[in-house]
Amino acid sequence: MRAPVPIAALAILLGTPAPSLAQPHAQGAVELSDGTTLSQNPSLPKLNLTNAQREQIRKTVLTEHNDVQFRLKAVQSAKAFTPAVGATLPKGVKAQGLPAQVLSQLPELRDYMYATMKDQVLIVNGMTNKIVDMFSETQPLS
Repeated sequence: MRAPVPIAALAILLGTPAPSLAQPHAQGAVELSDGTTLSQNPSLPKLNLTNAQREQIRKTVLTEHNDVQFRLKAVQSAKAFTPAVGATLPKGVKAQGLPAQVLSQLPELRDYMYATMKDQVLIVNGMTNKIVDMFSETQPLS
C-alpha cells in the first residue's frame, strides 16, 4: 500500500499550480498558489437556442417517451408545479442528459439536461436544476 501523495507534490508532478490553503477571496472560491482564484460554484454560459435548434431537440426527445408521470408517489407533489424559465425543478422530477443525437449536433449543450412535463420540453442547467429554456413538446417551432 502506497503512502498518500501530498497535494502540493501531486500538483508539481502534474505541472499545475497547487491550491493554496489560504482563505479564499470570495465565498465559494479557491485561490491557487499562483494567485489565480477559481470559483467552486461555476455557472454555465447563457443559453441562446434558436427556434431551429429547439425544433431539433423537440423532434428528438419526442421519440424518448419519458414524460413525467404524476401517478408516481415521488412526483405527485410536482403536479401543481408550473414550469417557468428560472424555476427549479420540483422534488421528484429528475432531468436527464440530452440524447447523443442532439449532443452530436449541439455539443454546447453537454452540461445541460432536459425533462418533459405538461407538454413542455424543459432545458435544465445540470448543475443547479434550474430551467433555462422551455418550449412546446407538441407544437412544431417554425
